[in-house]
Amino acid sequence: MSKPNMLPLAPAAVAGLLLAGCVNMPWQPPAYESAVKSYYEAHASEKTGRCLAPYIDGFTTIQVVEETQERMVIEARYLYRDRVKDQPDVEDGRPVSECVGYNQRSFVLDKVDDRLAVTEMSGPRRS
Repeated sequence: MSKPNMLPLAPAAVAGLLLAGCVNMPWQPPAYESAVKSYYEAHASEKTGRCLAPYIDGFTTIQVVEETQERMVIEARYLYRDRVKDQPDVEDGRPVSECVGYNQRSFVLDKVDDRLAVTEMSGPRRS
């Protein structure tokens, strides 16, 4: 009895097959992530007001703790950096990391016309 002639698939062919399944479904973060990031960047401060231009560089955890038809409450833990104080030092070129760290906040988002808008944020804010 002879064995069927089976050739192994080339690695490029396997990768192509795997990628073909993902082409029509690009991954997008949930809409609440971008709403939280935008609001935080426009309103937050960190380190008791020493960091006035923070942005969320990434989430370590983000959890929907409440959701109704009208609103969502999000608990987020994140890595923040500062657009002003997280720049290379003029004299030696090394990054200044005074305003880099992890923090956690709550965000309340209203659902309006299939859009999410942050209405409340815990933690320090700038004027």
